[in-house]
Amino acid sequence: MAIDVAPGDWGNAEVRDIKRVLDSVAGELLTHAGISGGDLSIRVIPRHGSPKVLYERGAQGQYVIQLTARDERWFQYVFQFSHELCHVLSNFDHKEPIGDGKVNESNQWFEEALCETASLFTLRRLAVVWETNPPTRNWSGYAPQFSAYASRLMAESHRHLPAGQSFPDWYAQNQAALSSNPYLREKNELVAAHLLPLFEAHPELWQSIAYLNPRKASASTPFSQYLADWQAASLDKTLAKQVQALFGLPYAGQINKMDGSESAEKNLPLLRSSPASP
Repeated sequence: MAIDVAPGDWGNAEVRDIKRVLDSVAGELLTHAGISGGDLSIRVIPRHGSPKVLYERGAQGQYVIQLTARDERWFQYVFQFSHELCHVLSNFDHKEPIGDGKVNESNQWFEEALCETASLFTLRRLAVVWETNPPTRNWSGYAPQFSAYASRLMAESHRHLPAGQSFPDWYAQNQAALSSNPYLREKNELVAAHLLPLFEAHPELWQSIAYLNPRKASASTPFSQYLADWQAASLDKTLAKQVQALFGLPYAGQINKMDGSESAEKNLPLLRSSPASP
């Protein structure tokens, strides 16, 4: 993967150092996702407001990711870039258009929660990796900051279920709100807190994100069908099945499979450069 960090208002951080951090993030996620990166190119630029990845590609066809992290707060770069890179790896731009440059976002909340999970996962993983193998020797003492930031986030009260409530019950009460507004941050973060243990127990499950959003129509289907499409496209069905169980949804085998007239794999751009591609 080629990561190009554009010069600009990064505070007192050097572009080359930012690139080292982002390369470390990419190496961690790509390794677990089983994706080589191939000719995948990303341009990273500073912005104010919120981090985001643009639907519009750059002049050279590269993905454009905008970060709001500044100075040498490397934990913020790790957190933000992990989230946006997860969108890229999960085929965020493979969704049904609805006009005016917009796409259907009925299931976008799950992708947001999954990418929040990627941020927490990568922070905690790099806390271990940088302890003994930081990108530069000058950063040998920085690893605990990743762990501390992740712990601070995970301790937030909204990331935990109300006493006595199960996760399937919580989802049943909140599914309409999630579907109508995928950017309810506190709700997405609660979902992420429940997804994280799945990946930390079995990091290889990240390989399934390359099969998310397998067909453009999946974006507008009921969530149970969205997961069924994901399971049908994935080589390893484990993660999709575990997510279905977490949400208390029926096993995908009980749901109609994807329309055979549209091949999921041929429409997933990242799979073309993935060693796990069929």
